[in-house]
Amino acid sequence: MDGGVMFGLFRKGPLLDTELSQWQFDCFEWLLQHSTASGSSWRRPLILPTPQFFPHDGSSGHAFAEMIFNRVKMHAGMADWPCVLQYQQADPNTIVSSQAFVQGAPASPAGTFRALKEGGALITYNPEQLRDPMSLVATLAHELAHYRTVGLPEPPPGGWEVWEPATDLAAVFHGFGIFLANSCFNFQHFRHGKAEGWRWRQQGYLTDVEVLHAHAIFSVLQGIDPSETLFHLKSALRGIFKRVYRDVRANEDAVRHLLATVTAKAGLAPVGASPLTPNEPAGATSS
Repeated sequence: MDGGVMFGLFRKGPLLDTELSQWQFDCFEWLLQHSTASGSSWRRPLILPTPQFFPHDGSSGHAFAEMIFNRVKMHAGMADWPCVLQYQQADPNTIVSSQAFVQGAPASPAGTFRALKEGGALITYNPEQLRDPMSLVATLAHELAHYRTVGLPEPPPGGWEVWEPATDLAAVFHGFGIFLANSCFNFQHFRHGKAEGWRWRQQGYLTDVEVLHAHAIFSVLQGIDPSETLFHLKSALRGIFKRVYRDVRANEDAVRHLLATVTAKAGLAPVGASPLTPNEPAGATSS
């Protein structure tokens, strides 16, 4: 979380500016408009980092990645979409000695997506993510969101030039917001032989605040109690989520507009609690 966001937590009013907040609501409407004709695909469960959602079969290496990938496809409602998963070349080792490190070394992206001429798609992942299943799920959810949105008849709000951040938002729309939020920024200690230190990594095209705001929209629409999210978020993100959850619920006109989109499309109401009835996160008064 950058300093600007940190100090922004102390200001009054919505945490996300009006224009960016409205863009997220517009993207949700775009995704809702292009849900399947049955109207059922907008109903999404909250995907959790638990054995119930991701049971481990004991595999390792690429087999482990394929196991995770198949679970992500299933939870995204894309189990039967043809897709090949491959690992990328590993990043170079930047540790030269106990006192020397290579700075600015090229690094592979977290993942890539490519539609194949013969049909289907090719998705790749950085093998470094095998050490961090949370990050791996976030990457695969993002790339599958590419797959789902690449063929839509109209671009996301703002045009195809904002497809990448809109794809992060689509992954949240599909229920993977916790994984994306927890993976946005990682700062960790490392030890390699006699060398040790700290390193950081940023992932995704939205900030953690933006991901959490989008996840709050998802939670309100689906009637999901915020406590389900708070339990699985990094501790540093919980106060932010409480704040943006309140912001989303306070934006009643935007929420009602999305509900009208759902009603017009399928005549359905959100699962769970009414999105505009009292449902504040526990401890919401203190961030």
